[in-house]
Parts: sequence; structure tokens; C-alpha cells
Amino acid sequence: MKQAPRAWYSKIDDHLLRLGFEKNLSKTTLYVKRRNNNILIVSLYVDDLLLMGNDAWLLEEFKQEMIKVFYMTDLGLMPFFLRMEIKQAEYEVFICQKKYTKEILKKFKLEECKKVSTSMNQKEKLCKKDGANKVDEGYFRSLIGCLMYLTATRLDILNVVSILSQFMHYANELHLRVAKRVVHYIKGTSNFGVKFTRSKRFKLVSFSDSDWGGSINDMRSTSGYYFTFGSGVLSWSSKKQETVAQSTVEAKFVAAVTAVNQDLWLKKLLSDLNLEQNESTKIFVDN
Repeated sequence: MKQAPRAWYSKIDDHLLRLGFEKNLSKTTLYVKRRNNNILIVSLYVDDLLLMGNDAWLLEEFKQEMIKVFYMTDLGLMPFFLRMEIKQAEYEVFICQKKYTKEILKKFKLEECKKVSTSMNQKEKLCKKDGANKVDEGYFRSLIGCLMYLTATRLDILNVVSILSQFMHYANELHLRVAKRVVHYIKGTSNFGVKFTRSKRFKLVSFSDSDWGGSINDMRSTSGYYFTFGSGVLSWSSKKQETVAQSTVEAKFVAAVTAVNQDLWLKKLLSDLNLEQNESTKIFVDN
């Protein structure tokens, strides 16, 4: 049974390749099939498949080919996927996690908490040993884990959740209070998400920034970036740097390089999806 996941992936991978799909080298669970000017994209997650394409006949042909080999259920237009809500209209797609936010509030018994307008007090600095009393690490880890998954569509809480995740093994009352403030914030912003509207031109644009020595424990800086593509935000990150920057210039340079690395990966991925970016990507850096 331990080999079941590998055996399943090997079987469906062979089948998709026999059907004429090409496996994406940047994302090994993404398959693309082209026929004339039409394209069919299959995204695989364990035994769930997402189908996208610009030709209804090609989509239907693929479904029939799969039914011949596998027992499958066609769920139609996708309303939910991995606790993400996908609302599709004629000229826009909106992705959010409103239902999952309510599940977090219920799980940690914070349904009646007050709403706040910001996710974190920027003047508040967190450290491992600040004299505060310890709290249940299991409870704290569970809360941060839930918030981390929420960042799949909520880039507005990514920075504070990234900071809190550094204290998984040193959780105290102050850290828990900051984490609960995030929960108070998401209660009032549960309808936030990412919207993509119809666009004639798709071009990658990036913004990057960093603090300098923001971590009190080791004086390392935090890099952050996000990429827009067409009308919506496509990719984002907030992560502590691996080295100690000796100046603000060095910290921002490291953040810019991190954004460039992500840009190279995204351009390769988009190229395989017939969205090739021939022009250089503009990466804006706060100087």
C-alpha cells in the first residue's frame, strides 16, 4: 500500500503521455496538449483532475478517453477546489477562501471575536525569548498552519503569518495574541481574494522589497515580492533571507534576485501554456 501513490501517478502519467500530452518540466503535475490552434491543459492533484481549454470538442474527447480507462465523475464547472472557492463569470474569475475562513473561526472558537482593520501592529517586534509565558505549542502550530493555507489567496496576511511561523517551537502568549489578531482581521475581510478579469494583453510585472535586519533573533532581513499578470496577482512570497545583509542595499538586492529567480520559473511555465513572454520583465524595487 505504501507504493500506491507512486503506482497511481505512474499509471495516469503514462496514459496522459499516450494521449499526446506533454509533461511540463517546471510543474510535473501539469500536462499540455496542442492541436492546431487549440490547447488543452490538465492539472493533476492526487486523483483530482482540473481541465482547461479553448475548445469544447477537445475537452469532451478527453473526458471520453479517460472514462474508458478510469472510473471518473464529471463535476462540471469548478465551484470549489482544495478549500478554495472559484467563482466564474463571463469576463472574470474570482478565487477566495471565505468558507475556509469560517471553518478557522469555528475550529478555534473565535466566531464572536471583534473585527480589526489591520492584521498586525507594525511597531510590534517579536522574538523567541521575551519573558512571556509559554502556551500550548500544538494549539499555536495548528492555528498558524491554518493561516498559512489561507495565504493561498490572501497575500495581505502573508508577511505576518511568515513571521509567526518562525516561533512554532517557542510559542508564548505574545505570539498567540498576534496570531489571534490575524484571525480577528480575516473575520472582517473573509470576502477578500484574487480577481482576474478579461484582458487583451498579458505581461508579467513584479514588485519587490525587503526590510533590513527585521528579525531580532538573528538580524536577518525579510524579502517580499509579488507578480501581476494581466489584471490580477499571479504569484507572491514573503520569506526571511538566508544570510545577514550588511546594508539596506544588500537586503534589497537579495530580494530583487529572489524575484528574478521566480520570474525565470514563471516565464518558462507560461511559455509552455502558449503565453510566452518575449519582453523583459519589469521588476520594481523600493530604493
